[in-house]
Amino acid sequence: MDIVNRLSAYRAREEELSFEGTFLDYLEIVRREPSVAVSAHTRIYQMIAASGIVEDESGHKRYPFFDDDIFGLHLALERLVEEYFHSAAKRLDVRKRILLLMGPVSGGKSTIVTLLKRGLERYSRTPEGALYGIKGCPMHEEPLHLVPLELRPEIERELGVRIEGNLCPSCRLRLQSEFDGRIEDVIVERILLSEDERVGIGTFSPSDPKSQDIADLTGSIDFSTISEYGSESDPRAYRFDGELNKANRGLMEFQEMLKCDEKFLWHLLSLTQEGNFKAGRFALISADEVVV
Repeated sequence: MDIVNRLSAYRAREEELSFEGTFLDYLEIVRREPSVAVSAHTRIYQMIAASGIVEDESGHKRYPFFDDDIFGLHLALERLVEEYFHSAAKRLDVRKRILLLMGPVSGGKSTIVTLLKRGLERYSRTPEGALYGIKGCPMHEEPLHLVPLELRPEIERELGVRIEGNLCPSCRLRLQSEFDGRIEDVIVERILLSEDERVGIGTFSPSDPKSQDIADLTGSIDFSTISEYGSESDPRAYRFDGELNKANRGLMEFQEMLKCDEKFLWHLLSLTQEGNFKAGRFALISADEVVV
């Protein structure tokens, strides 16, 4: 097969992965496949388990997902998957913790994180790992956040899912200004996770504490737009381009966490414990269980 045919086949596969429809169309997808609305922890555990789970004679579990790149860490990986991801997938309180990998140089920490990130990119392109977001949302938000709080218990029972979190300021404004409050008309699209395109996978590396800007984590106000929109609290005047914004629905790698300024760690604590973080002049912004 020559390169032109290969490129054509690649484009055809990418087109097959695309989806765009209304919120009502998305509800039908959730009705058929509730797994599209699972948490980030659950999605990562399902991704690892999809490669198989091998149990030896002593009862220890091995995960082929890691086999090609990680050697001699079977017990550590078993604890990582079972005690963290599996427990978090069951919605136990471990999901409110930050996963901190510590060890000597060349101990496999970065390799594990890289495998998880690359694995999520591939898994989001499979039928089992498909996920969807509100089109145009800077945080590719879960469409079920559109459901009003009063209706959520009934919708949860009907669809067999859990709905946690609130609309980001940008989607809240768009719902009223673009769709006149008609939730059923909001456009939903399929999301393909990608670190390169900053969709659902983020990486934060602290620099000099004196020059490090918290905006790198939470986004910032675009002062050039204030004259147009009239207020710093207008969502259109805010750049939702921090790593926490872009890593929503997936995973964020926080490098050298213990060397970071304390103000950055407070945001991570709020994110993991409460499921939200403070950005600019807005109310708390929900995040769909970003795995940190």
